[in-house]
Amino acid sequence: MSKATLIDTTKCIGCRSCQVTCKQWKDLPAEKTQLQPGRKGIQNPTTLSAKTLTVLTYGEIEDAKAPGGLRYVFAKRQCMHCEEPACAAACPVTALHKTKEGPVTYDDSKCIGCRYCVWACPFGIPTAEWDSLAPKIRKCDMCHDRLSPAAPDARNGAALTDEERKRFAAAHSVPACVKQCPAGALTYGDREELLREARARIAASPGKYVDHIYGEKEVGGTNMLYLSAVPFSELGFRTDLQTEPLPRRSAVALGAVPPAVIGVGAALGGVYALSKRKAEVAKEEEHHPEFAPVPAKKVWTPANVVLAALMAFGGLSFLARFALGLGGSTNLSDTYAWGLWIVFDLVWIAVAAGAFATAGLIYVCQRKDLYSIGRSAVLMGLLSYSFVTVTLLADLGLPWHFYQLGLQAPHHSAMFEVSWCVGLYVTVLAFEFFPIPVEKLGLKRALEAWKRWSPWYVVFAVSLFVYLMSRSVAYTAAAAAVFAVLAVAFRTKPGEKPVPILLAVAAVTLSTMHQSSLGSLFLLMPDKLDPAWWSPVMPVYFFLSSVAAGLGLVVLVELWIAKVFERKVRVAQLAALGKIAFWALLVYEAFRVGDLAVRGQLGHALSRPLFLAEVGLGGVVALALLATDGLRRKPAALGLGAALATGGIVLNRVSVVVLGMTLRGSAPQDAPARYFPSVVEWGVSIGLIAATIFLFGMAVRTLPVLPKEEAEQH
Repeated sequence: MSKATLIDTTKCIGCRSCQVTCKQWKDLPAEKTQLQPGRKGIQNPTTLSAKTLTVLTYGEIEDAKAPGGLRYVFAKRQCMHCEEPACAAACPVTALHKTKEGPVTYDDSKCIGCRYCVWACPFGIPTAEWDSLAPKIRKCDMCHDRLSPAAPDARNGAALTDEERKRFAAAHSVPACVKQCPAGALTYGDREELLREARARIAASPGKYVDHIYGEKEVGGTNMLYLSAVPFSELGFRTDLQTEPLPRRSAVALGAVPPAVIGVGAALGGVYALSKRKAEVAKEEEHHPEFAPVPAKKVWTPANVVLAALMAFGGLSFLARFALGLGGSTNLSDTYAWGLWIVFDLVWIAVAAGAFATAGLIYVCQRKDLYSIGRSAVLMGLLSYSFVTVTLLADLGLPWHFYQLGLQAPHHSAMFEVSWCVGLYVTVLAFEFFPIPVEKLGLKRALEAWKRWSPWYVVFAVSLFVYLMSRSVAYTAAAAAVFAVLAVAFRTKPGEKPVPILLAVAAVTLSTMHQSSLGSLFLLMPDKLDPAWWSPVMPVYFFLSSVAAGLGLVVLVELWIAKVFERKVRVAQLAALGKIAFWALLVYEAFRVGDLAVRGQLGHALSRPLFLAEVGLGGVVALALLATDGLRRKPAALGLGAALATGGIVLNRVSVVVLGMTLRGSAPQDAPARYFPSVVEWGVSIGLIAATIFLFGMAVRTLPVLPKEEAEQH
């Protein structure tokens, strides 16, 4: 039976002994505070922090029968120790863990400092050490170290009897705050027994208590239970929380990942086999242009000088991040534990989806007319995802603990899934791009090794991913079998031109998983994210939107290449890609609007200007510009349509992370901080964008990434 604490606010006298004792037992430092007259009374500090794990709140309640017409109600606030905690479900390295005894504990030796727990918690409990160069998370652990103390063998030279040892344990195996409370407001014991005790108190004094035990059912139940004489909303408690545990939805979504990997891989293999057979029967001529570096008239153009300056600024900002610490270099806080860098990552991953989308179209669906676009799309994807990992390195509070991602086995953590899936996808992109520099250098042996071993690397990578997500031998064996069959069936035969079909299948499969799981990150936050953007099917609409955004960016990149390098616009290929982008965007927008209508939130969404801009400009107008072949063949119209489509999905991601959020800050959640990115945050982000553009330009000048202009004339 799990342990819990019953907090009877009618007995609390506001002495703050619980608050002081918590500080003493946990050896926490003092912090500079300031009284907030007229709003908080003598409450001090006003919120939880890394230095204060327990706060006593002061509430002034109007009561004509009380002296002066006011009644003072005090409430101890600390971690609620949920029965199914969102913080533990969020943690990718099991640093936060729900014990069988009831407390949710924290192990800083595992923590990577992602701060996902800070946003996942509906009560605003976890806080970060923002003034530390190695910021850890801090929260009440119900004095877990006190709950099973070892009784001394002797006292005053006399051995203790078994009965005395039991009495010692009963007297000391309680949280420090409970032990210290002089008014009997805190009772510690088995959760079910305390619930019975609470109901008995309500029944015995019906006029004394409101008929509600706070914590009995909120978010599935908590191990901190409250009784009150006044409505809990008047004490600042959240009364809008659902009764279903928050991790339930994300558990369902992430539990579907292992079978989805197997199913998507098998389906893609089947699509390739059918499309290949159809192409062979029709004897279609394959479109294989010759690739070559772009002749460089001048490398250090004014634009490249500006990019180099921005890269240098980004490098200095990156160094400043670690020299000053996360708190000293950013404007993040316990309210905005995530900021510009997370927005940056979600946006970049979405728009970089063109790499997997084009790989799937060219190789799986046999759209060889788009072959000339494939190399530039893969290069953009490789650079984008590589720099996403750099941003994550800056954003993590304890990045040197990254190895814990390989040692721990969390249950249904979206962050864990995204971390591994993105990491493995980067390696797949590297394998896809590998033949390009090899071709330039003329390394035939390396190319032969790539032909032989890249399919088997895919088998290994996918099998490893499925095992890490499921810890199931059966699922792992099934994944290995399916992808091994594909590797054998689609192997390159002697004399054939190598087709990296298994790399393309892996790219689409892994991208499907992590693009959707980025949406799963926010399934834990229905209490914070506006219903115009939060949905139980967020994983689906995140994936669908990424396809449209990725194809839109590929179109924009190709138009940019033609402009910067004075090349012909490949109208036929870009118009064909624009048509596919149209259908991808139409499916996404229809799904998005349909979901809102089914949930009864469409009217609410239409009242939000951000939603209107996202769906109006990024949806309706973009679809109109991409709808007809005549408009798609006009570079200006195609470019505007692609820009609006991509921009609409960028706005969606920004809204999900920041603009659509209602953040209340640390408990008691009535003093949220504001946020605007610091110079360092902007510097790192802009520097990485500049590096991507600069390196892309250098790559096309030195490697056979783009087709020769002559190929376009045939």
